[in-house]
Amino acid sequence: MKSRNKWLTIVGLAFGLVSAGLFSADADAKTMTVNYVSTTGQQLRAPITYHRVSNGINAFGTTYTYTMSGYPSTQAGYVKTIKGYVPHKVQQNYTYQNMPNSLTVKYIKESTLALKVDKQYMKQINAYRATKGLKAFKHRASLKAKTVVRSKELWTKLSHVRPNGQSYNAKNSGYAEVMAVLPTYFTSYGISTYNSGQGATIVYNSNGYVSYKKTAQTASHELLTCDAEHRDTELNNWATYSDVAFSFHADGSAKMAQLFELKGAKE
Repeated sequence: MKSRNKWLTIVGLAFGLVSAGLFSADADAKTMTVNYVSTTGQQLRAPITYHRVSNGINAFGTTYTYTMSGYPSTQAGYVKTIKGYVPHKVQQNYTYQNMPNSLTVKYIKESTLALKVDKQYMKQINAYRATKGLKAFKHRASLKAKTVVRSKELWTKLSHVRPNGQSYNAKNSGYAEVMAVLPTYFTSYGISTYNSGQGATIVYNSNGYVSYKKTAQTASHELLTCDAEHRDTELNNWATYSDVAFSFHADGSAKMAQLFELKGAKE
């Protein structure tokens, strides 16, 4: 009987050591709960809680620099793609040591971002026209509506020929059109840091927030420098009105359409 009790005591001590080891491992585990909200405070999706024992967690996956040999493999980060919204701020990566218990990722509505970039773009184009002694383009609500339609059409047909077979660049139409393409910014491999060959791209400030002004500048600079035909269109002296529309997608890509209208032109 005494030997049996001794054996039970040894087993109990061993179990206690194993249990202590398990609780010790659990004590070292960290959790981070991520909330997803819009800039207006709307919850956009259910929170996600991440569990880590030793490794940290990346925001967008692994950032990379473009090389001809390809991209490194990685896993997706805690910033999720949400239809109709674009990340308002570039989030940081966290090591295991500096993981917070919770954080909030904010998103800006695609249409809100577009309107803010639209405004900055036209301001920049008109400012440049002024340096050349040209009048500022006037805004016209009906023309603005056309540019919004065109920016969305470009997602299905990237051409000056519209899906209906017509074109604003047709001879004697009284209109002209230029457009720009902004490539994907948030890729499956992280944040795009390479020059894809397109002059326009979404830009985030040094403080991490999306910059309406700098994003617009990439597009205005592109249209004023890519070739003489686009530059001459921007600096034309025949159009009374001009409006622009950007159309963003959740990965940071966008299409941009700018229309110029001669006073009295009819579609």
